[in-house]
Amino acid sequence: MISKSFLKSSLIFTLGGALPMVASIILLPFYTNYLSDVNYTQVAFYISISLLFQILFSFSIESYFGIKYTQLHEEPQKQKKFIGTISILLLAIGFVLLLFTALFGNYLFGKIYRTDLQMQFWPYGFYSVLTAFFNSYFKASTIGLIYLKKAKLFLIVNFINFIATIVISVAGMYAFPNTIIGPIYGRLLSGVIIFLLAHYIFIKQGNFIFEKTFIKDLVQFCTPYVFYVICWWILGQIDRYILQSYIANADLNAYDLVLKCFFGIEFLQNSLSAVIFPKLYQIWTKEKTNTTTKESNRYFNVFTAINIIQLILFCVFIPIIYKLIINNTNFYRSQVYIGILAAGYALRSIFNFYLSTILFTKKIYVLLKILGISALVQIIITIIAAKHFGLMGAIYAGLITKVLQIILCMLFTKKVFTYQFNYFKIIIVPIIYVIINVAQFLIFKNYNIILYALQLLVFGAIFFVLFKNEIKQTLVSFGLKKQF
Repeated sequence: MISKSFLKSSLIFTLGGALPMVASIILLPFYTNYLSDVNYTQVAFYISISLLFQILFSFSIESYFGIKYTQLHEEPQKQKKFIGTISILLLAIGFVLLLFTALFGNYLFGKIYRTDLQMQFWPYGFYSVLTAFFNSYFKASTIGLIYLKKAKLFLIVNFINFIATIVISVAGMYAFPNTIIGPIYGRLLSGVIIFLLAHYIFIKQGNFIFEKTFIKDLVQFCTPYVFYVICWWILGQIDRYILQSYIANADLNAYDLVLKCFFGIEFLQNSLSAVIFPKLYQIWTKEKTNTTTKESNRYFNVFTAINIIQLILFCVFIPIIYKLIINNTNFYRSQVYIGILAAGYALRSIFNFYLSTILFTKKIYVLLKILGISALVQIIITIIAAKHFGLMGAIYAGLITKVLQIILCMLFTKKVFTYQFNYFKIIIVPIIYVIINVAQFLIFKNYNIILYALQLLVFGAIFFVLFKNEIKQTLVSFGLKKQF
């Protein structure tokens, strides 16, 4: 039975971890209402730069931290040395990368961005990179708090970051209208605050000593993870870089905004995975064979149902919310293709089905092949499609890439796991949703809320018939419903 204290701390960690994403979503209406088209595009690219460099600065150390720290549970002094070593290593990586960007950033900006976008490395580009360094250092420290079981401190420091980012950003937009000072300094100054908090955590919880013996294992573990995360960045960001040469700023901004709104969907998908993956690992460990079972499949049946329902609701409510909080009507044009974008996110339930087996068997090289090929294909297709079809070319390229990921998962995991499952429930149902949304987009050229309401009724009925028992049994397994 799951204890109340465990549930309470898990809830606190989940809420605290969600605050940066919530802050980003809260700021979106301010960006749309108080920034010009060019300023919005600039901010979108500066944030994208920051996300990329956060990956580089962190070197995926936060993914390694929990594993090594847990392995040292019988040696508290070594745990402290490990925490100190992580802090020093992150500072060293930060210094090297900041020096590199200071030397070559201006040249790279000139090669990457359109001249009329007026993207400047000095000072805003460098500030974005510096913000990434602060965020990566902070994230590593807060991951440490999870394994140190300091839930309240985790929530407090994340809440400070949340408030500082919003308050400074909004105040800056009011004080300096028609500039990007507010968004840039909001992230930078809140970054300074959380960097100081992170350093306090590292000093308080660890010994500030560099222990070389930790480095070899860390590098071996983290190097492939860095490539893995970079592939995800490419899959999620590269289309904007390609599209800048082929479409107007207003269209690029509308597309960027709706994709940022999908962050909420991704967060819910990741949260659901974080809940069910440990259950799956328990089942497969108990079975002692790398084979899917009816019990493990049940969780993905539920994942499929929840994912599609939340996507339909997203398509219903986001256009309504747009009109309530966004004054710039240029951003409303994204509602036309919200359904076809949602189709790609429906495939996440299939991808996570295979992802869980890859992670359970620790076959990270398989995941790297899948994402590496997907990222390369997306770049190639997007360049070709965007040149000839503009924004719709990039959207179709993204959907094709997500379908390719599923095909690659099926091909590359044959030797990883033995798969026995109901293809209709796990594979066909999401595919049906994709086909319906593509057909709806091709037939009906304008957004129509009634069509999504009908989707809700149809899939609600399908899930009630197909997954009624699975949903009940899943609720029972989590202690949310009594045995029936």
